[in-house]
Amino acid sequence: MNYKQLQALIYVARHRTFKKAAEALYFESPTEEYVTPESIQYRIKQLEAEINVSLYRKRQGSSTVLLTREGLIFLKEAIEVFQRMREWRGMFFDGKGGNVTFAATQTVLIHRLVDPIKLYRQKNPTVSLTALNAPAEVVETMVGEGTIDFGISTRRPDVPELEYVLWKKSRMVMIAPPGHPLAKRREISMKDLENEPLILLEPDVRGDRDLVDEALGRAGIKKPNIVMETSNSEVISAYVEAGVGVGIVAETATLRQRRRLVAVEIKDLVKKSEVGLLVREGQYLPPRVRNFIALLDPIFEEWLKTKEALGMESTEDLIPESLATDLAKQVGLSKGKKRKESC
Repeated sequence: MNYKQLQALIYVARHRTFKKAAEALYFESPTEEYVTPESIQYRIKQLEAEINVSLYRKRQGSSTVLLTREGLIFLKEAIEVFQRMREWRGMFFDGKGGNVTFAATQTVLIHRLVDPIKLYRQKNPTVSLTALNAPAEVVETMVGEGTIDFGISTRRPDVPELEYVLWKKSRMVMIAPPGHPLAKRREISMKDLENEPLILLEPDVRGDRDLVDEALGRAGIKKPNIVMETSNSEVISAYVEAGVGVGIVAETATLRQRRRLVAVEIKDLVKKSEVGLLVREGQYLPPRVRNFIALLDPIFEEWLKTKEALGMESTEDLIPESLATDLAKQVGLSKGKKRKESC
């Protein structure tokens, strides 16, 4: 049983065909050269032979791959082992090489991460970065499976296995072309948008769309004039600029705005959009990953210090006192100093 076999099973379970699994693995893995669908299938066949269990079946007359009952049971264990293997592979890098892989929505990648990525590359020229564009629910899946180092998500996760650290809050705004009547105002209300052609995020995009729907409901607008829905704020901006309608987006989507659009505050849309760091609970973060996260914001630097202090204290019951003292000395901390910093 090896890393690539478990990786193949996880990707097939997520993408449901060998072809899509091979394509996703190529685009999402910084070190993986393109593998054929046949290679993905062969890796799983090797895994089946090793554990003597049938893990998948193909739907008749289709390329769809379904896990067997045994495959679904094994998948949970495979994800846990894969996560640990991935952590072991990165555990001994000193931060001066290797790769950092993360995922975020397109809006966050464009409007929040350009400057931090540029600065990180200047400080760490030997570390490569893989930045994946994915909706929030896919970011959660990839973090949970351990196929990325961390995610930047626009919603809080539903599962306790994932840890979410709030980074930024952003108000929701209306965007419109400069010549639009509402663009001349400093602020508007949801009632002002009742008859406007609206371009919104899809209902499946939980978080920001939920905020808009709640505000429409509070304003008594039962049938808003929604002319277009999409999964991406960048697409909303493009069609607003084209004159298709007005949009409602998080102000984050206007930070590096190069389009000729005006953002106007919506006074009764008071709840704010969120973006935060997403990692697995108890996940080991290699130095190069910690350095990237700490660079994003002092909030994360403090979180990492707290996380490290808690991790060191949790070893006290597992290793002898003398060894714990030696380990603390090696990292430049006395036990007294460590306890003081974690208070």
